[in-house]
Order: sequence, then structure tokens, then C-alpha cells
Amino acid sequence: MHAVALRRLAGPRYPRYDVASVTDADAGPGADETGAGSAKRQTNLLRAGAGAVLVLVAVGAASYAIYRERGPFADALKSIGAGSIAASFACGLAGVAATFPVWREVLSGLGVDMPWGIGSRVFFVSQLGKYVPGSVWPVIMQMEAGRARGASRRTMLAANLIMLAMTCCIGLLIACIFLPAYDTHVLAHYWWVLLALPFLLALLHPRALPGLIDRVFALVHRPPLNEHLAVRPAARASCWSVVSWALLGIQLGILSNGVAHHGISTYLLSIGAVALAVPLGVLFIPAPAGAGIRDVVLALVLSIMLAPGQALAVVVASRVLLIGCDLALAGASMVARRWTAVPAS
Repeated sequence: MHAVALRRLAGPRYPRYDVASVTDADAGPGADETGAGSAKRQTNLLRAGAGAVLVLVAVGAASYAIYRERGPFADALKSIGAGSIAASFACGLAGVAATFPVWREVLSGLGVDMPWGIGSRVFFVSQLGKYVPGSVWPVIMQMEAGRARGASRRTMLAANLIMLAMTCCIGLLIACIFLPAYDTHVLAHYWWVLLALPFLLALLHPRALPGLIDRVFALVHRPPLNEHLAVRPAARASCWSVVSWALLGIQLGILSNGVAHHGISTYLLSIGAVALAVPLGVLFIPAPAGAGIRDVVLALVLSIMLAPGQALAVVVASRVLLIGCDLALAGASMVARRWTAVPAS
């Protein structure tokens, strides 16, 4: 499954192509220029139409995911309380928003300068694609957006794969720290997480992830990406990733404290639970946004502290709120685009 996805994203075997490298001489003189310009406009219209359809499908899938959970979410709202729900949503919004600087810093480390305004719109709208079955849709949408700014599809693919691997590594490292910090007996159930610790630390080296990705591409008979991540942007991206994991864990901790008041220990377990569950969900490609795997792992870890019914209510509420965060950030980025496009009177 992973090999097929990588082959599709890697594309055919041809040299890397940058839009910025196209010169006027490449277009041809005379009438050919007119024909080429017309064909390019048609291609752009088709590409824009396909992108709009994909965005609408993604928004519909995310909205349906909330609609499908409306009953359990209403029950969770009663048991958790509106105040905790509101505080959790605000924290989740900040946690999801903090993932954008991770992506932008990785792009910067690969030599792509993505402005904050355009970049946030591309990133947050494309994130809705994860609610469509298959984990490749956000990557495809970002690849096309990067191509419009002169970055090759392969560079955008490298940025997404590096960001994905980096955030998963940092998340699992945080799980290795916070789960035992809650209770050393947790290691009796999740001792295997510690076995990955040396490997995860090694992967955080700026040259390690690009090299590993190139080896994976070699296994599926595709040319290497040959991208090298600069050290300072990689360090900044790692810091933003830690901030995001912490905020997402606090979002879950607020909900958990809403049903059972365990104090600071609730947040230690919640941060560790999120940092363990989300990477496992990401690695399960067929499920939209890791649905199922993420929720099962969260429920299992939270059941150490909460009753099964309470853990289920917290997990359902967290999922619905995070879908709402994705929709809110995508909508806000589109509104900001229209607002900045209106000329001053």
C-alpha cells in the first residue's frame, strides 16, 4: 500500500522540473506562442476546476464526519460541559495552527520561500483532503500549489514526506517521555515504544530523513528526491512540532479533566496519548485522517485513568473539535484572502 502511494506521488521517471526555469525560448515563436498560451490557459482552467472540486469534496467529507458523530458528541457535551468544550476547541485551534509553521520551515530548508498568507491558505485548505479516504490528497493539493510558485512537484513531495516523518518522530519521542512520566507502570503496556527511541533520535538529524526517503524511493524503483534540509529551518520546524504536540495534548487533557479531575497528571497522560495515537493513525493510510486507529489508541491509553465510557466520550469530543478546527482554519484563510484582495477605498 505504501509503495503504491509513493509510486503515484513520485510520478514518471523524468528529471526534476521547475516552472521558474521555463524561458521564453522554450515556448516557440510566432503562432505557436498563441497556441501554447491558449493551451496553457485551458490547462490552468482545468487544474483550477479540479482543485475546486477536490476542495468541495474535502469540505463535504469533513462536514459529514462531524454530522456522523453528532449523537455521541451531544452525549459527550453533557458529560464534559460546555466550558471545557470551548477551552478545548481554542487550544486545539492553536495546536492545529502550529502545524503550518512546521511545513513552512521545512519548505524553507529545501529552498522554497512560501509567504505566510498564501502558504496558510494552501496548507489549511489542503488539510481538509485528509478526510477523503487515502492519505495522499493533502500532498497532491500542496504539490500543485507549490508548482504554481515555481517549486517542482518533487520538492513539494519531499517537503511533505519530511514533515510527516519529522512530526511522527517527534510525537513518538514525546510519547516516550510523557507516558512514563504519568506512571512508570504504563511501560508495562507500552514498553515497546522505548525500543524506537534511539532510531527516532537519529532520524531527527537534518540529513537522515531525506536520505531515508531516497532509499524508500529506490525500493519502489523511482529516482531519489536528492533534497537536502538546511539545519536551522529543520531546528525551527522541530520546535514548532513540539509546540503543536503539546497544545494538542492539552486540548485532550482539558476534555479529560472535564469528566474526571485528576490535576496535572491528566495533561501528562493526554500529551503522551496524543503523541502516540496520531502517528499510528497517520501511518494507517486507508483510513481518512487516521480514523479508527487514532481513536482506539487514545481510548486504550485514557482508560488507564478514565472509565471506558468517559474515555469514549473524550475521544469522540476531541475528534469532532479537531475536525471543526480544520474547517475553521481553512475558512479563515479563504476569508483572509478575500479581505486582502479588496482594494482600499
